[in-house]
Parts: sequence; C-alpha cells; structure tokens
Amino acid sequence: MKILIIEDEEGLREALIRSLNGEGYLADGAADGEEGYSMICTGLYDLVLLDIMLPVFDGMEVLRRIRSQGIDVPVIMLTARSTVEDKVSGMDLGADDYLTKPFAMPELLARIRMVSRRGSGGTVDNRLKTGDLILDPQTYTLFCTGSDRSVRLGAKEYQLMEYFMRNASQILSREQITQRVWGYESDAEYNNVDVYVSFLRKKIKFVQSGSKISSVRGVGYELEVSAT
Repeated sequence: MKILIIEDEEGLREALIRSLNGEGYLADGAADGEEGYSMICTGLYDLVLLDIMLPVFDGMEVLRRIRSQGIDVPVIMLTARSTVEDKVSGMDLGADDYLTKPFAMPELLARIRMVSRRGSGGTVDNRLKTGDLILDPQTYTLFCTGSDRSVRLGAKEYQLMEYFMRNASQILSREQITQRVWGYESDAEYNNVDVYVSFLRKKIKFVQSGSKISSVRGVGYELEVSAT
C-alpha cells in the first residue's frame, strides 16, 4: 500500500515516513496543500494522511478539491484541532477518519488498517483478493484459491503484485509502475519493471493461477484476472 503524508512539520512528516516504511508500507511526503493536492491527483496513492493547518491552502481545501473531482482515495485527517466542529467539517467534506495530535503510532496503524478494509471490497481478513489470487500483506505470500498452492514474494515483487491486484484489468504504463513501486526520486529504469514482471509471471504460474500479466505493446502491462 502506498501512503501520502501531507504535513508541513518536517520532523513529524519524516518520522511518519520512516515508521510507515518500517511497517512495510510505501510512504511519500508533501509539505503543503498545493504539493499534496498535485500528488494525490497522480492516482498513485492508496491512502492519504492529511493535516488541516497547511501552507498555500489548508487540508480542508485539499479534501474539498479532490472530492469535488470524484477522487475517492481514503483520507485520514491528522491535526491538532480537536473540536467537534472541525471533526464534523472534515467528515462532511469526505474524510474517512480523524486522528488528533499527539497520537500513538500503534493507533495510527490501526486506523490505517481499518480505513483500508472499509475502502476495499476485495479484502479477506486483511488479505487482498482478486480473482483466484490472494495476497497476504503480513507474510508477503501469494495464494491461488484454485490450486491451494502458495509462494513467498520478495519486497518489490509484493509491492508490484499489490499494485496489479488493486488495479486488475487496467493497463498500467511502465512509468506508472516505476513511480508507484520505486518512487518519484528513484533512478530505476523501465527494464527493472520488465525484470520484476518476469519474476511475478513465474510465481503466478507456479501457484497454477488462471490469472496472468499480459504485455500491452508500447505501453506497459495488465493483470488479466481469472474467475475464482
């Protein structure tokens, strides 16, 4: 899962990025509302942690803008504002949850898990299910319901497989995949994508899944999903 943290306090933002990366998430940061809004609009993020008091324009305006455009990415508001009015305003604009600073990291992680389950109809006991494939985020294990076979994935394989499963039957360009899995500032090249797709194809074949990753000439790849 890729998480965007929009927080102007650099120390807190960097601490959250480190903590979330340590928990197996992919985390990026933005220092103001304008930058955060632009990053959300890329469609690369599965969840947003959004402060209210931000430079340029505040978190409420970020939330208003994305919801008015039909962007339904889950949003957890992180803020020192704790009044009922602030919470109601955030919820009315489309926030999924609200956490008041200071907060404990275990509580934030629990909120992230809760909002993720709520926002995805394709989860089974915190595992991601697409067609005949199930991906376990705790063990990085890929299962096939049709064969009962399973295989462990490496970290990048897991991140790539999760991205394909969350966007099944959609064509993903090599640029999208590179940014989503390796990050904006990575020097990874497109052939990295091809190599890891090859790894995943072998593992999907090993578990005897009817799903497959197909090449789209000149563009990228698509996960074609088999029925369960």
